[in-house]
Amino acid sequence: MSRFILSFVLSITLFAQVSLAQMASTEAVLSPSVQVDSHEKVNQFIAREDVAKTFEQMGVDSKMIEKRIALMSDEEISKISSQIDTLPAGGDFGGIVGAVVFVFIVLLITDILGLTKVFGFTRSAR
Repeated sequence: MSRFILSFVLSITLFAQVSLAQMASTEAVLSPSVQVDSHEKVNQFIAREDVAKTFEQMGVDSKMIEKRIALMSDEEISKISSQIDTLPAGGDFGGIVGAVVFVFIVLLITDILGLTKVFGFTRSAR
């Protein structure tokens, strides 16, 4: 009986697969996919030619937009970045205009609050 049990245990171990487990570092997990910073994504979007033309038509200076984006909180930037991600790939002009209007409103609100002075037609609340 002991030979039968011994042969049974040995035959089962022949079919068992050996797996090695180790801790995976964050760099190893994230290295295959390229992570784009939210600030960089918004800056790339603003640098697009069609978006720049839309801002020029609205009378907004591109240098001032870059300064405003640098002053935005991480939450605001991530919200704008997620809206950029949801835009259709075909270049739906309505989505682009929506994102531009959102940025314009954020700039307008910060101008009214007196944090910056971009638009000449606003008065500071301070």
